[in-house]
Amino acid sequence: MPFLARTRSSRSFRAVAAALSIAALLVTTACAANPEAEPEDTAAPVTIPGTAVGQQAEWVLAEINGESSAQADFEARFDPIMFEQMSAADLQQVFEQLRAAAPWSAIGYEGTETQARVTIEAAAVTYDMSVSVGDDGSMNGLFFGEPQAPRTPAASWDELEAAIADAPYDVSLQVTEVGASEPWMLLGEPSRSPIGSIFKLWVLGAVVDAVDAGTLTWDDPLTIDAEVRSLPSGELQNLPDGATVTVREAAEKMIQISDNTATDALIRAVGRDAVEAALVDMGHATPEANTPFLTTREMFWMLFGDAALRDRWASGDPAAREAVLAEIPAGVPDLADLASAQPGWPSGVDWFATHDDIARAHVALQEKAQTPAGAPLRDLLAKNPGIEFGDDWNYVAFKGGSSVGVLAGSWYLERDGAEPIVLTVLARADDGQTLTTNQTAVFGFVEDAAALLLQE
Repeated sequence: MPFLARTRSSRSFRAVAAALSIAALLVTTACAANPEAEPEDTAAPVTIPGTAVGQQAEWVLAEINGESSAQADFEARFDPIMFEQMSAADLQQVFEQLRAAAPWSAIGYEGTETQARVTIEAAAVTYDMSVSVGDDGSMNGLFFGEPQAPRTPAASWDELEAAIADAPYDVSLQVTEVGASEPWMLLGEPSRSPIGSIFKLWVLGAVVDAVDAGTLTWDDPLTIDAEVRSLPSGELQNLPDGATVTVREAAEKMIQISDNTATDALIRAVGRDAVEAALVDMGHATPEANTPFLTTREMFWMLFGDAALRDRWASGDPAAREAVLAEIPAGVPDLADLASAQPGWPSGVDWFATHDDIARAHVALQEKAQTPAGAPLRDLLAKNPGIEFGDDWNYVAFKGGSSVGVLAGSWYLERDGAEPIVLTVLARADDGQTLTTNQTAVFGFVEDAAALLLQE
């Protein structure tokens, strides 16, 4: 999903590889700006860095400020996945609408090498433009959205609890001290919630178990084909049939960029039953909520494809669900109706866990990391910290997840002189837009909690 920031934000860019996001074209244009509107005070322009994503952001800014590029040059700027949802001609029309409000200037920038959030301002309107690029530098994500209101960090646990209670969506946050029998802090209502790609923690556990059993090695090749090719997030979906990656490469992409095709290839390699067994072995209290265990491709078909399949899945009956999976078509669903997609979690189309389930999964993986089979885990889980916590936390393992109406995050944190902490935040909404426009706030709760913990 695209990430939005507030206007003139100075907060650090939150490079959350939120999973099950469609890294496709999600362009919102309320660009019929009122030409009679009084211009607001303008902010000073900022310099956009010369990174791969910065160069693409500069190109977009130049494109909406001047003449349109030739269609071939225009198309070359984007990953082909972008045009599965909107044609190049339609996208050029969006740019033309933006061009009508020109001149635009960049007044805020936050980014990494591959993701950026640029606040752009015209005389009568301001947007946050989120851009992401793939390995080849082409754009695989672009979003223009209304800037969020400024968020004041919570100065106390009571303030944080009040902010969570006032959120316009269901959200809860838990602080778990490793080794303790009860949560150190729970804000919001405890419940089993949809978790998006946090489920990949259990897939990773099943991979380590297979390596330990000798049925798999980290260097074994996995073949990419139509049976495992899924939708973004990720990169492996772009590989041709017959291409291979190692188990370790797939596992790294599954955790670092939440690659869905990598995930489905790993599930095929270990077997669905092995992931279901990992749920039990790693302490999930209600594994039956995730049985049979979905692949990402299967989830996408029920979320964006056949509504009848979703309705049958909602029964919860294991036999009925097995029959649904047997009817999932080949390939991936059409994303033409992505913008109007409704959350699948109320029908059971997601993966489900409690804060405690996720905390136990993180602890189990850290324990597996002390074994020969699990030796790569510590480094692998720390590839993407999700958000910046500062130097006081000297180890950060992260897995996040998102889907339509779902946003979740989980962190295993270590610091000197204290027991490790697992921080989890689980948010859900009954519509497809609320959490899309509140991602900064949801992960801001976690930043606040981490800062408050350092004051204890």
